[in-house]
Amino acid sequence: MSKNKNKGFTLIELIIVIVILGILAVVAAPKFIDISSDAKIAVLNSLSGQFKSTITLVQMKARVKGLKTAATNPNGIQTDYIVDFGFGSVEIDWRNLCPESQGEGGDKLDMLDFLDISDDFETRVDNQYTLIGYQIPSSGTPTTEGCYLIYDSFGFPNCTVEIVTVDC
Repeated sequence: MSKNKNKGFTLIELIIVIVILGILAVVAAPKFIDISSDAKIAVLNSLSGQFKSTITLVQMKARVKGLKTAATNPNGIQTDYIVDFGFGSVEIDWRNLCPESQGEGGDKLDMLDFLDISDDFETRVDNQYTLIGYQIPSSGTPTTEGCYLIYDSFGFPNCTVEIVTVDC
């Protein structure tokens, strides 16, 4: 007759496995938590690319129309500085031929009208700035705190797109 031997894990082996899994969890958890921040920054970088492509497109259309930068402000609604896109027209800044964040002339398109974005973002648009992201200042001049993109349409010699990632 043969003896039936039960094979299994000892209590010590199970404790060692649990300890190893615990150590792996402690080491790996910060990596997974950091993925959220990396994803937000990647989305902001993607939006930055969309902004820069839109700026280049508007500037090229303005140059094809024969527009050039001006040395002084033509004052008021700049009827000569309007570019038509078929679905609407945008006012461009006389200093740099960049689309104004929010124009007073044309069909009053703003920068967000050129982007395909979801409602998951906070946004703020005024004549000079377009802010879009996850944590933006509610009013005033953009700050270095938050998690968002700043488009400054009045930049000189060219408009600027900057990403703030301090609080992502």
